[in-house]
Amino acid sequence: MTKEELILLLKSYKENKAKLNIKLKELKSARIKLKALEDIDVSLSTGYGLNQDIHSKNKISDKVGKQVEENDTKKIELQKEIEELEKTVKEFREKVEAVDDRLEGLKYKERELLYAYYIEGRTYEDIGNNLYFKLFNQTRDKDTIKKIVDEATRKMINL
Repeated sequence: MTKEELILLLKSYKENKAKLNIKLKELKSARIKLKALEDIDVSLSTGYGLNQDIHSKNKISDKVGKQVEENDTKKIELQKEIEELEKTVKEFREKVEAVDDRLEGLKYKERELLYAYYIEGRTYEDIGNNLYFKLFNQTRDKDTIKKIVDEATRKMINL
């Protein structure tokens, strides 16, 4: 993995993670819909009442056949949708897990500073004055923070 690819993955990490969660929910919903379609009972029911046996002379009524046909087309569409969702979920999961695995290989300080810079989009000065102070009750100048972030990035690439 090159440095540019890693930086791009880090910058799009939050977005990819959110998209992954959304797609997982869509996939779950589609699977529930498919399961519901399989459970539908399309049995013929008799109609009791006045004039229930009279049908229009211009068309043939086959409610059960229509329902079975509609269910089959819906099942096929849902199966295609589920396959596409599974592909996109796999892509997003690979991107998110690549960043997660590499972040786990860093020390706490490196991980926090790198996360703040690339993923949160904070500046070196802001990290040095605010985040570093919050974590360690000290401040650091932007050059020191830049050096730590660069070393952590290099370390992630080598993992």
